[in-house]
Amino acid sequence: MSWKDDLRETIWGLEAYRTHEYRPGLVRLDANESPFPLDEGERETIAFELSRLPLHRYPEVSGRPLREALARRFDLEPDEILVGNGSDEMISILFTAFAGGKRGRGKALFPVPTFGEYQAIAGAHGMETVQVPLGADWQLDESRTREAILGERPAVAIFASPNNPTGNRLDPAALARLAHASEGAFVADEAYADFAGATQVSLVREIDGFCVLRSFSKIGLAGLRVGALVASRELVAQLDKVRLPFNLDAVAMAAVCALLQNPGRMEDRIRRIRAAREDLRAGLARIPGVTAFPSDANFVLVRVPLDGPTVWKRMLQRNVLVRVFPGKGPLQDCLRITAGTVEENETCVAALAAAVG
Repeated sequence: MSWKDDLRETIWGLEAYRTHEYRPGLVRLDANESPFPLDEGERETIAFELSRLPLHRYPEVSGRPLREALARRFDLEPDEILVGNGSDEMISILFTAFAGGKRGRGKALFPVPTFGEYQAIAGAHGMETVQVPLGADWQLDESRTREAILGERPAVAIFASPNNPTGNRLDPAALARLAHASEGAFVADEAYADFAGATQVSLVREIDGFCVLRSFSKIGLAGLRVGALVASRELVAQLDKVRLPFNLDAVAMAAVCALLQNPGRMEDRIRRIRAAREDLRAGLARIPGVTAFPSDANFVLVRVPLDGPTVWKRMLQRNVLVRVFPGKGPLQDCLRITAGTVEENETCVAALAAAVG
């Protein structure tokens, strides 16, 4: 057997993550980033902290300064937090730890549609996936999900809440009940929780194996790629064994720690994004034939009355880039649109209206 034969059994059928090529003047509403840059005070705070960094030295190996700052933010202990290069790395660490487990031979369970990287990362780790369809309202089918958890006994069950790309927060009571029924790690991926104004972080102390993922990418710090995993001390200690040393660089860690010294500015930006989301949804809902689903995230999912890829191309011709979901399935003829500035939202609504008109 050659190396090609090995990869055909694991990742040959996967696709590398790519983004659309950006160009000047393009209104970028495809990646769920914050439309608002850091304010001058935040930039000055970061610049001061970075000026003091000993860049000739490795960063603190466990990310301790950031774990302490996040512990204060979430009212936890530093040893209940693992930090890394975005929540994507936290997912990868989880799957690395559980891929070879005896229970279910490393199965990963998640609802669909959801964040596509669950499938990709699980596949890269050789894990079998168990996919449970969401209901018509994008909510969990609790009975069906519970049956799958009990029958398949997954090593990891992961649920994005608010869910990407549907935008809605999953029923927290249902998630708690499912977590109690699970024998493996049970993960609430809260990358968009800041926009929902609610979290289930407290459950890490109440339910064995419960984990929460958090991200700073959606609230103005996408360029830093900082994420965190919250779990019991025991589980964090075990997951830390498969975390690569120095996985979070000193610049990113110092920048986030600096911003957390004055979280009010960050909270103000979150409020502005929420308002932008509601303005965007209201504008999209006024377009004849367009269904704009309610959202707890920083984006709006819409179903259009024409072929989705065709509408996407027409919008791109008008310099508006959104996310499209080609092919059949529950997301057929759907677009995911990130909340932008007032001007960006107005441009987007006009482009979509023209594309479907």
